[in-house]
Amino acid sequence: MIETIDTFDADIVGFRFDGGINRSDMKVFYDALESKMADNNKKVKVYAEVKSISLGDVTWDAIKEETRRLLDHPAILPNIVKAVVVTDIPWVRSEFAVECALIPTLEGTSFSFGEEDKAFAWLRTDQREGLRLDLTESEMTQVAFYKSAAGFGLGLLAASLLTREQRRNLGLGVLLGSVLFSLPISLKVLNNNRQLLEK
Repeated sequence: MIETIDTFDADIVGFRFDGGINRSDMKVFYDALESKMADNNKKVKVYAEVKSISLGDVTWDAIKEETRRLLDHPAILPNIVKAVVVTDIPWVRSEFAVECALIPTLEGTSFSFGEEDKAFAWLRTDQREGLRLDLTESEMTQVAFYKSAAGFGLGLLAASLLTREQRRNLGLGVLLGSVLFSLPISLKVLNNNRQLLEK
């Protein structure tokens, strides 16, 4: 079940998760998000209490409803600028940390039950350091190197220096490697750009 929580804050939408999640629960969740975004110039913060939840109790209709909402309104996730999860369930905290790492526009953390006041204080405080212009020269060099490596990989795919199969295998390997190795620094660049645009 998902129910909304009155946060008494204009830009914070609150939820409580307890038990299974069906299609109507997912509608409650996304309706509340979209309503708050409409009232608050699209940018919102999310406070969520997770008392109990099981992935096996999330219905297929709930998954379809979530997918439909995200496809219809792809700006929903980027417009959640901060989020906090209050829970005593270790795997939920770990899963949320992974989501925050994968979504460069999302700043989030988790607290335990009994720390609700700290969670709200964290949501209302800007933890960013200045403009977050903390990219070093070596990191910028890394970006240039990975871009060059990717270009080299693409070049091998088109060149006639090796056999067709060798070009394909080597080129795809270099291209894939450069993309994977550049992912962390690319996320950092995207996050810094977001912070600058918000200033």
